[in-house]
Amino acid sequence: MNAWQALKAHVVPLAEKLRRVLPPKLRVVVHGEVVYWALLLPPEEDLKAHAQAWGGVRSWEEWLLDRLEADFPEALEVELLGVWAGSPPRVEPVAAARPKGRKEVREYA
Repeated sequence: MNAWQALKAHVVPLAEKLRRVLPPKLRVVVHGEVVYWALLLPPEEDLKAHAQAWGGVRSWEEWLLDRLEADFPEALEVELLGVWAGSPPRVEPVAAARPKGRKEVREYA
């Protein structure tokens, strides 16, 4: 099981948390290396409108992990961090997935 599959089991609470804290961007860390410094989190209304017009994902639940899993399919260790503007930017953990024995899935409150 890769990290994305582990997170998919928790995608609904993860999306609900994103709706609650509303980070404008996500920092994605795979195997301890930052792969996206500030991935723009698209508004859900935009995802729905795009899906109606051209197809594709309709919600953060679909967009979040489908997009990232396609880019890094073999990832075993993943961390998602919310990023807010500022000097320095505010960065807070949102969720993490690691191999068994290192706490497989962890959602930050």
